[in-house]
Amino acid sequence: MSGGTTGEAEGAPTDFGVLLSLAGVVFVDALHQRLADAGFADFSVRNGWVLRTLGDEALSLRDLAERIGLSSPGALKAIDPMLKAGYLERAEATDRRVRAVRVTARGREALACASAFHAEFEASLGAQIGAADTAATRRGLEALVQRGAPHLPLTWAPPNPQ
Repeated sequence: MSGGTTGEAEGAPTDFGVLLSLAGVVFVDALHQRLADAGFADFSVRNGWVLRTLGDEALSLRDLAERIGLSSPGALKAIDPMLKAGYLERAEATDRRVRAVRVTARGREALACASAFHAEFEASLGAQIGAADTAATRRGLEALVQRGAPHLPLTWAPPNPQ
């Protein structure tokens, strides 16, 4: 792709969805590099979703799975590496049969690093295209998220009007 806005056919604009996906790749690659440079090379986008969902709470595996839109086995598969990497720890639950997890100090540090990167990335876009266009980009992205989708984590999905 030459020039950044043309696709396979010379002069044809890149399809919107392709451009949106490519922008996501640029963002995620830069985020991963920042996290690796800060000592969080094993941190993933999925880790960020889990940590943001937990916040300061200790949640059971079942509750966490429900909030992030995974099955309990899927959530266990997501959190096992996070436990090993020290981003999460097991939490005491009132019912010993319940497996609960919470964010560790290392998890909070990784999430703070990612959050700082998010703000810096948005500011760098503002420096590149201007504050008004950056604000318009944000509004457009927010409008897309508000449309909802079956695969959005429940904590980020728009309210379901009844």
